[in-house]
Amino acid sequence: MKIIKNMNTTERWLRIYFGAIIFLVYFVNPFPYKEWTFSGLLLIATGVIGYCPVYSLLKKPKTAPTPDSMADR
Repeated sequence: MKIIKNMNTTERWLRIYFGAIIFLVYFVNPFPYKEWTFSGLLLIATGVIGYCPVYSLLKKPKTAPTPDSMADR
């Protein structure tokens, strides 16, 4: 099964970056933020894979329309 990527490169890097920050908070202060570890790992996984299932449910377009494609309409 091939997964079609539905995130652009910038969004993927931001997900990996903020997911790593959320994940690393667990090592700094583990007790109250234990549940946040899963959220950080989920962001990292979706950023690495490039596929977000929520976007598929919301039917988000893969990329933003360019000005050239808007002029063709």
